[in-house]
Amino acid sequence: EKVNITIIELLQKWMSSIHAHFTRINEKGALLEYPRIVAIGSRGDKLRTKKKTKVEKNLRSKLKSAAFGEVVKTVCIVDNTTAGKGEKEDETYKYLRKEIYKFASEKLVVKTPVTWVLFRKVLQVLVRESKKNVVTFEYACAVGAACKINPEDIP
Repeated sequence: EKVNITIIELLQKWMSSIHAHFTRINEKGALLEYPRIVAIGSRGDKLRTKKKTKVEKNLRSKLKSAAFGEVVKTVCIVDNTTAGKGEKEDETYKYLRKEIYKFASEKLVVKTPVTWVLFRKVLQVLVRESKKNVVTFEYACAVGAACKINPEDIP
């Protein structure tokens, strides 16, 4: 069966599902906590600044006005051709990194084994020296083994 549905309708269904499954309500029905979503559109390099701003505003309006609107923190469109390019990188990436760091440092406070910290540091150095942003799973497992991490524990 063929179903005609727009991208925005698909996005709204997805966010509605997140809202329904992850919103926490107390026994009296009061809202305790809900997920915060940053909607990120890619291919910003294909849009002129005015058009990009218009698309962001339109999407933000459609998402915020829905029943699940409170979960949408913001909407961003990024130029993914500039990722990791230092000074030439799209400013939106700096904002996203800041938001992710803030969330992780405030909400995802977990004890991390020292072996995992070592694993991360070793990978960072090796990636920096090889000038590649990607490593194979086998390579990660070899680094993990050197850091005394079982291969089954590497995500």
